[in-house]
Amino acid sequence: MHSLLVSNRRFDDNSRSLGSVLLALAGCTFLSSPAYALGVETAAASDAEADAESGEIIVNAQRQTRQIADGGALGARSLLETPFSVGAVDAEDLKRNAATTIDAAFNYDASIRSNNSGVASGNTFSSRGIAIDRTNGYKLDGLPFPYWFQDHPIEHLEQIQILKGAGGFVYGFASPGGVVNFVSKRPTRDLEIVANVSYRSSSIARAHLDIGGPLNDDGSIGFRFNAVHEQGRLYNGAFNRNQFFSLALEGRLTDNLSWYLDGFYQRTLQKDQSNGISYGTAVTYLTPTTGKLNLGAEGGSKFNDVPIVTGRLKWEFSPDWNANISLRYADIDERFPGNTIQILNNAGDYTSTAYNMNRIFWYTVSQAALDGRFNTGSLEHQVTAGVSTTTVDFEYDNPTRQAIIGRGNIYNPSFVPAITGNPAALFLQRPPVWTRYQTIEQYAAFASDTITWGGLSALIGLRYTDYIERNFDPTSKVTSYFHYRPVSPVYSLSYELLPKVRLYGTYVEALQRGGLAPATATNANASFGPLKSTQYEVGVKLERAWGDANIALYRIKLPSEYVNGSNAFVRDGEARHQGFEANLNVRPTSNLSVALSVAYLDAKQISGNSAIVGKRIASTTEFQATGQVEYAVPYLAGLKLTGGARYSGKAYGQAANSFVYPSVTVGDVGASYSFSSGSQDYTVRAFVQNITDERYWVPSASGTGLSAGAPRTFSVSAEVALRNVNRDGRPFSERRVDGRGFYLGVAAGLLRSPNFVASSAERVYTPSNAPIRDALRVDNKTGWDVESILGYDLGLVRTEFEGSYKRLKIRSIAFNDNSVALDSAARPVGLYGNAGGGTEVLSGLFNALLDIGGTAKSPWAISVGGGLGIARVSSGRWTFDQSTGPYFSDDNSINFAWQSIAGIRRAVTDRVDLMVKYRFFNVPNLSLRTMNANEIEGNFKTHSILVGTTFNF
Repeated sequence: MHSLLVSNRRFDDNSRSLGSVLLALAGCTFLSSPAYALGVETAAASDAEADAESGEIIVNAQRQTRQIADGGALGARSLLETPFSVGAVDAEDLKRNAATTIDAAFNYDASIRSNNSGVASGNTFSSRGIAIDRTNGYKLDGLPFPYWFQDHPIEHLEQIQILKGAGGFVYGFASPGGVVNFVSKRPTRDLEIVANVSYRSSSIARAHLDIGGPLNDDGSIGFRFNAVHEQGRLYNGAFNRNQFFSLALEGRLTDNLSWYLDGFYQRTLQKDQSNGISYGTAVTYLTPTTGKLNLGAEGGSKFNDVPIVTGRLKWEFSPDWNANISLRYADIDERFPGNTIQILNNAGDYTSTAYNMNRIFWYTVSQAALDGRFNTGSLEHQVTAGVSTTTVDFEYDNPTRQAIIGRGNIYNPSFVPAITGNPAALFLQRPPVWTRYQTIEQYAAFASDTITWGGLSALIGLRYTDYIERNFDPTSKVTSYFHYRPVSPVYSLSYELLPKVRLYGTYVEALQRGGLAPATATNANASFGPLKSTQYEVGVKLERAWGDANIALYRIKLPSEYVNGSNAFVRDGEARHQGFEANLNVRPTSNLSVALSVAYLDAKQISGNSAIVGKRIASTTEFQATGQVEYAVPYLAGLKLTGGARYSGKAYGQAANSFVYPSVTVGDVGASYSFSSGSQDYTVRAFVQNITDERYWVPSASGTGLSAGAPRTFSVSAEVALRNVNRDGRPFSERRVDGRGFYLGVAAGLLRSPNFVASSAERVYTPSNAPIRDALRVDNKTGWDVESILGYDLGLVRTEFEGSYKRLKIRSIAFNDNSVALDSAARPVGLYGNAGGGTEVLSGLFNALLDIGGTAKSPWAISVGGGLGIARVSSGRWTFDQSTGPYFSDDNSINFAWQSIAGIRRAVTDRVDLMVKYRFFNVPNLSLRTMNANEIEGNFKTHSILVGTTFNF
C-alpha cells in the first residue's frame, strides 16, 4: 500500500518521456473509449516538509508516513494534529476493494454509511447518522462542486477524505455530519503510464488510462491525464455507461509562484434502472429480496453531464508563509426520464410512476487564503485567513411531469411496468422547460489561529458568512427569501500525552442549507431556510510504527426536518446524535495488516411532536462494526490475500419508527498478484463482494426509502504500469533528431456550418413509422471556434489531445414536411426567416498529424491529418419564429465525432510557433429530442479557420 506523492517543486532534471508508448496507449484508449474532459486539481508533496507547505490533504496508507489534512479554514496540518475525526481512503484502498463508485470507498469505516446500494445513480454518504449535504458538502480539492445524484469517477482520485462534524466552520454551510473531499491525482516526476482493464458482474467492462509526467526537460511543468470508459449491464440487468476525462497541469512562473490549471468532464448514462423506491407509513416491514431486484421501467433513462474548470495561483513568499487564490466554474445537467416506485403494503405491492425530473446546477467559486506560522515568545502560532464566494444557481423542469404506468410486486420481478409502448409515459420524455428553482449566494471571511505551547495547543477560529437564499415558483416568482449573517466559531484544546499520542476536545457551531420538501409532499418544494447545529467532540489519536488508532466521542444537536403523518414536510423540534467511533490499524508482522472499526450511535428526537419524541432518527443505525485483513503470502512474493466483514445493526424508517430495516453481516474476499519486468509493473486482482449472497435493505438518507443491497458479485482486473520511462539522463535533443517533445497550444477562429439537414421521427404514438427524410434544414450564422491542445511531437508525426468549444446561432429554418409535428404549434411547411436559438458543441478528440517541413533550414511546416473522439452537441432553444412561437428543441446528445485538419506553422522562436489551420468537423447521426418528445436526426458538420500558437517544451 502506498500513496503517489508528487512534489510541487520541480521534477527530477533527468525525467524523460516516451512518445511512442504514449501514442500507442493513448490511441487505443481514444479509439475504444471516446470521452472528453480537461482535469482537476490539488497539490501534493513528495515529503512531509513539502506536504505541509502544499496546503493539501495527503493521506498515506503506509501508516508510518506523516498524514496531512487540509482543513480549509483550519489550514494544513497533520491528521494527528487535527482536532476532529477524519476518515480517509487512498487509491490503493479503492483498488483493494474493487471500488468503481464511491459507495464502496468507506465500507470499512463503521461511522460512515452509503445511502444506497451502489447500483442506482447518485451514491451519497451519511456520517454519524446525518446525510452529507449534496449542494455544499462534497468538495473537489477543497472547493465545492455540484454533486447531485451522480457517480463521481474514482480513477482520477488519489484520496477521499471525510472531515467529520466540523464542515460548517471549515468550508461554510454544510451538514454537521461532515464534508467529503475528493483529492485528485497530480503530475508525476517521471513519465508514468498506467493502463487497466476490468470486468465485473454481470457484464460491465471498464478501461482506464492514467498518464502523468513532466512536459519539459527540467520538469518545471507537469501534467496528469486520466480517462475511463465503462459500459455494459449491471448485476440487476440495467444498462450503464460512464465516461470521463481529466487533465491537470501545473508549473512555476518563478521559484516562489506556482500555477495550476485543471479540467474535468464526465458523462454518465443509465437505462432501465431502479431508482427511487419509497414507502408510506402503512408499510412496517418488507422481507429483503434479492440484490438483483430491478424495478426500473423499460424505456427509462438518466444521464449526468458534468464539466469543471479550476485555476489556482500559489505564492510562497517566505519559508513560513504562502498565499493562494482559486477560481472554479462547474455545472451539472441532469436529465431523468425514469420512474419511481411507491410500495403500498407489507406484501410488496407497488405503483410505478413514470416521471421526468430535469435539473441544472451552475457553480461559480472563488477563494483567497493566507497561511503561515510565527512565534510570540514561547508561543507558536499557525494562522489561516481568507475570503471566499460561492454562487449556486439551480434550475429545473417545472412542473415535474408524471403518470402512473402500472402496478407490480417486488417479489414478482417477472413483471415490471414499462414506459416503452406507453404514449402517456413517452410524452413525458420531452426535453425540459427550464425555470429558476433556487439561488444561493455565500460570501465568507474566515480566520483561525492554533496557538501551541509545548505539548498544549489551543485552536480559535471564526467564519463569517453572508448567506442569501431565494426560492422560486414555476412562474419565477420568489416564494421565500432568507438572508443570514451568522458567525460560526470553533474552539479546541489538544494535548500531547505522549510522543505521537494526542488528546483533544472541540466545540463547533455551524449552519447548513435547509431541506426542500420532496415532490410527493403536500407542500412540495417548501423550504424553511438554514439550520443551525452544534457539536461537542473529544477524542484520542495515536500513530506508532506498528499502526495507528483513534477514538472519538461526540454530541450533535440540530433542528429536525421530516415528512409528518399528514404527508407534509415540516421543521419541528430538535434531534440529538451522540455516540463514539473507534478505528484501529495494526501490522502485527511485516506480512499482515488488520483494520478494525466500530461505531455506536444514539440518534433520537428529543423535542417537538410528542408522537416522535424519544424515537430514533429515521435511517440511523445504532451499532456498526467492520474488520479487514490483508496478508502478503511470504513464500510467493507479490501475492496478497484480503478478507473482510461488515456488520450493520437494525435501523428504523419513518419519523415514528414504524418500519424496520433488519441487521445484516456481509463478507468480502479478494486477492491480488503483482510482479515486475524491467520498468513495467503488472498487477492482477480478483474480488468477491457479499460472498454469502446475503439479502438486505440499504436505508435511504431520509428513512422513507430503500434499495436492495448488492448481491454476490465478482470483479477481475489487470493493470500494467510503466514507471520512470526513458530515464536515460539524455536531453530530448540527443534522443530525437527532429521533434520537440510536448507542446501546448491554443487557437480561435470563425466557424461556418452548412445546413443541418435532419429527418424527423414520431417517437410517442406511432414510433414504428419510418422517419421523414429531409424534413428540416437549419441554416446557421457564422459562429466561433476555440480550442486547446496538449500534444507530443515525434518528429514526422504529431499526436494531440484536443478540446474545443464551438458556438453558432440559427439564421433560418426550412420546414419541408409537417407529417411529424415538432412543437405545439401547427407549423405549415415553409421557410422561417425569423428562426432563433443556438448550438453549442463541446468536443474532445485524439489527433494524428503528418508534419512536413519545420527543419533547421526552414521555419515553415505543413500539417495534415485528422482526429477521432466524441462531441456533446446542445440545441439551445431552437425556435421556428422568435416573435410567435415556443422553442421546439432544447436538448443535448453525446456522439462519435471525427475531423480532418490541414494547417501551416511557422516557428518564430525556438519555443513558439504560430499556426493557421482549416478544420472540417463532423458529428454523424446526431439525434435530438423535440419539446413534444419526437426526434430529429442528421449529420452535424462545420468548417473552421483558426489562428493560434503553440509553446514547445
